[in-house]
Amino acid sequence: MLAILSVYAIFRLFASLDAAAISEKLVGTVPERLAGGVLIGLGALFLVQALAQVIVILSGQTAPASATLPTLVADLITTPAWIVGGILLWRKQPHGYLSGVGLLFQASMLFVGLLIFFILQPILYAVPFPTSDFMVIFVMSLVCFIPFGLFVRGIAKS
Repeated sequence: MLAILSVYAIFRLFASLDAAAISEKLVGTVPERLAGGVLIGLGALFLVQALAQVIVILSGQTAPASATLPTLVADLITTPAWIVGGILLWRKQPHGYLSGVGLLFQASMLFVGLLIFFILQPILYAVPFPTSDFMVIFVMSLVCFIPFGLFVRGIAKS
């Protein structure tokens, strides 16, 4: 129920904002192509990965772990938003500017959460530190953080 109310609140917020006025202020001050490309690229990668998991589950090869099912559902909900928002931003559409900063923030926080998880996992459990996983996620996080920072800098300038 909370998720449904959150989605409703987001759509009401979008409807109440003047997307055209916001985009007029941000055109040329934010990295539309870079941020849009990052959202499209990461969204497509995560969506393909989630759809592959769905195919495995539907084929009956393996049952999903209880921890992966919520992640799978979240990926199937959020990654299409990344792709659509990225396309709108790439095309310099008003709703692309409106959603761009929020989607980049959401993607950045996903990576922050994963990095914190990798740091805490060896402390809380008797497992080795996943160095290679940490480095991959760290690099992927930079792919989000850089356009997000440039986007926020462009907003601050306008």
